Amino acid sequence: MLEDNPYGMLELSSDASDAEVERAYRRLISQYHPDRLAGAAPELQQQAEEKASEINTAYDRIKQLRKK
Repeated sequence: MLEDNPYGMLELSSDASDAEVERAYRRLISQYHPDRLAGAAPELQQQAEEKASEINTAYDRIKQLRKK
């Protein structure tokens, strides 16, 4: 699903500007970055790592799509 709609992962529509994509990425990655949960339970840290990975993958995919 992520490959189909990386914009959805960043809570954006496909017509979002580059600046909107950048803002959404920064907002979400700061919210879900694993370092924010350094003292939390291992399960929460794992969830944060997975979510951050999904966010990074979506952002990279959008950048790749826009280069074409």
